[in-house]
Amino acid sequence: MKSELKQLLDRMDQLKAEVDKYKPLKPEQEQRLMQKVRLDWNYHSSHVEGNTLTYGETKALLFWGITAGGKPIKDIIEMRGHDKVVQLLYEIVKEKGRPLTEQFISEMHEIILGEPYDIDAITPDGQPKKRKVVPGRYKQLPNHVKTKDGSIFYFATPEETPAKMNDLMNWFKENDSKLHPLITAAGFYYQFVRIHPFDDGNGRMARILMNFILMMHDYPPAIISTDDREGYLQSLAYADSGDLDKFIEYIGVQEIASLELVLKAAKGEIIEEEVDLDKLVKSLKI
Repeated sequence: MKSELKQLLDRMDQLKAEVDKYKPLKPEQEQRLMQKVRLDWNYHSSHVEGNTLTYGETKALLFWGITAGGKPIKDIIEMRGHDKVVQLLYEIVKEKGRPLTEQFISEMHEIILGEPYDIDAITPDGQPKKRKVVPGRYKQLPNHVKTKDGSIFYFATPEETPAKMNDLMNWFKENDSKLHPLITAAGFYYQFVRIHPFDDGNGRMARILMNFILMMHDYPPAIISTDDREGYLQSLAYADSGDLDKFIEYIGVQEIASLELVLKAAKGEIIEEEVDLDKLVKSLKI
């Protein structure tokens, strides 16, 4: 293990020990923290994948049921589905009710995406075509992507996907109790996203599952900000070239930010700005 990663893990464990001193949090602190994390997680994980709802529109939708005019209904449905999964994960972790299995993954994917729909895709030789997305079902056709330079980035084929997902689940079962939770969570994330088992929603699912692993070990979810999309993609590129530690470190930095947020909430400090509801509603053009 590189010294940079070890220092990061030590910092995480130090922060977690500080957070644990304040547990259980007071109900009002827990509620404020949950609202902040819920909003940030839903917005950033969806927006980085192209969802058009703004931060304010996401807050209005999730907390007050207000939908913004002129936004694609698909974006609204998917945001609600993602939020449903986020809240469900908190309930599952609290009750210790569900293990991480392929069935669990399929169920969460179906909740996020909702009804079947068509998306633009490319054939293995780079030709455009339409593909039907069936939520909860592994891909039936290749879902390789064309990069900015015109080259094709290859994921697992539909034929390879079931076996590779089975291997991933076996890897998780073998390592979950052996490795630091950050290494397990980030490692699972990277392997999942490189399989790309579904026709759509793989990035959101990867972050859902990564955070589920962290939460099962009593760590807060790590939020990958849409404002740092380039840093996120660069960390994936490092992993693709064989330096997985760089990707783990990137996720670790986000996890440290989450731990610091929990600590601020536990100390009663302000963790978000107040929003003027009247101004927000006017800005939505509903």
